[in-house]
Amino acid sequence: MEGRAEEPGWAVVIAGHAPVAQVQRCLDSVGPAKTVVHVAGNPPPPVTPGVTPLDLGEHLGRPAAVNRALAALAADVEFVLVTEPGVTWDEGAVEALLATARAVPRAGAVVPRLRGATVEVLPGHRLLTRLLDADGDPAVPGPAVLLRRAALASTGGWDARLPVPYADLDLADRLDAAGWLRVAVPAAEAVRDAVGDVPESADERHAGARRLVRGRTRGARRAVAGAVLVAGRVFGPRARGPAA
Repeated sequence: MEGRAEEPGWAVVIAGHAPVAQVQRCLDSVGPAKTVVHVAGNPPPPVTPGVTPLDLGEHLGRPAAVNRALAALAADVEFVLVTEPGVTWDEGAVEALLATARAVPRAGAVVPRLRGATVEVLPGHRLLTRLLDADGDPAVPGPAVLLRRAALASTGGWDARLPVPYADLDLADRLDAAGWLRVAVPAAEAVRDAVGDVPESADERHAGARRLVRGRTRGARRAVAGAVLVAGRVFGPRARGPAA
């Protein structure tokens, strides 16, 4: 790949829509990588030098898009850096994540300290994440994470039925259950200054929360279902708009 040093064993997956300039800024901050895939659809990813575009043909959220990209990577890729185009990596951050992943064989997800914009996909989602014991967890996979490919394979990857951040919380649970570690590396930092692929409707957001709830233990299921019900009562009429 012209202009990029040979770094066997890992690849970069950029998920989401963005202009070429933003994609290039993200890549410049990542540093040299042998393989870079930009996955998006409707519209397709732009042509960016040194990047393999993967056109999904339809608009999909980050969980489904990353799963598609992972399936297209060469077999010798051991680690995958998942990033959104709006993420800018601090100098040395990616190298620090890779060093940690290689030093800790059971590390399934290695996560930087992420600053900047966050996604709030459902009114009250902070309460939901607290009920799911993931509030403030610095090692939950998300828009900027280094993943061991074998760990993802053992869990089946992201649940594409769930919008973010629920898909990230769900994957964290399944990594734990499969015996992998989620490792935070505070010295590796990144800035997220753009948020994309937020579900387009309140109905989709509520449906994603309900799907996540069904995969939890009975106690957490009851607690989160109650929170979703309350959120629906408070915010539902407003999200649906005035009656015709």
